[in-house]
Amino acid sequence: MSQLDPATPVPCSSLTTELRALLTERTDRLLLRIIRANFSTKFASQAPSLAIFRDVVAAHGTEVDGTLLQDFRNHVALMDYESYKPFVARFNEQPCKESEVENLFSPGLPFSLVGSSATSGNAPKMFAKYRHIAKEAPTRRSVYSRRDVKGPEDRVIYYGYKELKEVERASGEVVKRIPVGISSGAMVRMRAGWSVDDDESRMSVIMPGQAAPWAASMITRHQSFLTIHALFCLASRDLDRWIMTFAPVFMDIMRHVDDEWEMLVTCIEDGTIPGLEGIDHVRAHLQVHFRANPGRATELREIGSPFSCAGWAARVWPKMRMLIAICSGPFAFVLPKVRSVLGPTIAIRSAGYGATEARIAVSYYTVDLDTYVLQTEDVIEFLDAAAEEIHENILQPWDLEAGKQYQIVVTTRDGLWRYPLGDIIEIVGFDTNGGSPVFKCSGRKSLSIRFPHVLISDSDLVAAIQAISSEDIIQVHEFTVVVDDRELPTTVGYFVEGSLGSKSHLAPQKLFDAFVAMNAAHQRALDNDRIRLPTIRIVKPGTFMEYRLRKGEKLNIGAGQIKVPVVLSESASKEWLEERVVQEL
Repeated sequence: MSQLDPATPVPCSSLTTELRALLTERTDRLLLRIIRANFSTKFASQAPSLAIFRDVVAAHGTEVDGTLLQDFRNHVALMDYESYKPFVARFNEQPCKESEVENLFSPGLPFSLVGSSATSGNAPKMFAKYRHIAKEAPTRRSVYSRRDVKGPEDRVIYYGYKELKEVERASGEVVKRIPVGISSGAMVRMRAGWSVDDDESRMSVIMPGQAAPWAASMITRHQSFLTIHALFCLASRDLDRWIMTFAPVFMDIMRHVDDEWEMLVTCIEDGTIPGLEGIDHVRAHLQVHFRANPGRATELREIGSPFSCAGWAARVWPKMRMLIAICSGPFAFVLPKVRSVLGPTIAIRSAGYGATEARIAVSYYTVDLDTYVLQTEDVIEFLDAAAEEIHENILQPWDLEAGKQYQIVVTTRDGLWRYPLGDIIEIVGFDTNGGSPVFKCSGRKSLSIRFPHVLISDSDLVAAIQAISSEDIIQVHEFTVVVDDRELPTTVGYFVEGSLGSKSHLAPQKLFDAFVAMNAAHQRALDNDRIRLPTIRIVKPGTFMEYRLRKGEKLNIGAGQIKVPVVLSESASKEWLEERVVQEL
């Protein structure tokens, strides 16, 4: 963790009586608000999984706060996506009838429908997102605040959508068009109130404080999307900050800039938008704001392309202060490369912690990219990571213990009821201002590898490769893990993109030693010929950038949400990676 400001509070290891009371009161208030708002929705009224809850509420009523909370906590079961799937499917019916989808999960009609990133290789899940008026004052200043921003910024966030669902009345009149897209873009749209019906009026507009026109974020093809954002940022010498979803996206942009450097500089010199694939529908809107700037082109040529010198970004944008992106867990490996491009003076800040289903937390310390504090208007409950997934085992925030791992369970304003996310966190302590849990991410419950002798979690897979990532062995930039069954016995197989050091030949043994340090069962399995040393295959530079491009095109979703999974189970992607291996250690 980076050095902290002396004024920054340190989380307490356990809750005081006062903090417990504050945390309980806030959690109860949020839960009552959600139950009463969503109890009469179609899902809450019809879902078989809520039948017992409906019966007890019918007997007890909803007026008494304590009784309603107790009825929820005692009688609402944990739910998986199969509980929601038949209801979400109503948006796919032709015609999509208002009578079927109004007040479906939350009052009214959704602002948008968002798909999960399908990181695990399964089909994307779709969730309805409703526009809510915030009622809780945030306890921490948002990293997105523009209070200190003096120049333009660039949000590298896709605002487009895969399709529009037209909701019709019985008369056939379309009452609303609901976009189906990705959650990051949907959140920006909702905060700004950008309806799809007004998209055309915004196409040629540069929103206040932005470096790129609004139309730049309507490009679906990943490479063109990132290149156009880079072009407008390169043209703007006064850029203040970049905002994007994940830190590897920044390096994807830098690779495109490096590959297309002369073309981009020539475009700035001439004032022309390049002929990129997938931008015909926005080209005219982009060109309106792009003027020839020979002086800037000369300056850029003198500096050179991104990988020509350390601290390149600080030279290109002398007023740039910050990069905002998710940088924890597996995304942290790219940070040395990011820092090399940014230089020492440009800050890196975390974009917070959330999922497609809900926003969950913000950074606890400004300078710490790994530690979060719960801050949300949804309700977060927990399951001990080792406990059976039944509602009797659900824990409240005030039941948690520092040092233990838990799975997150959400009940949201958007109509999810006790939905386990599969995200595992480790509690660090509790915020001294309100008692909210402070935690670090530990991985995903579903992303693990099971061998006869041991279950290896994704957090262990990350920790093991992190333990050997160094200049003299391998400077790991990105990776994914598969079950390597090319020979028997099977073992853990890493695909790694990174720089090899002088001792890279030691990597498989060092990696195995890291696993043994976490669990001695690995050594016993090796001694008994039940497993081999881990394998490490080095892929060519840019492979994982191509992976994101390829998957985005396959799913027809814009840049920003595609992640490289820690554990890759999809056979087609595994074969694709094998074709890009340049060396096996």
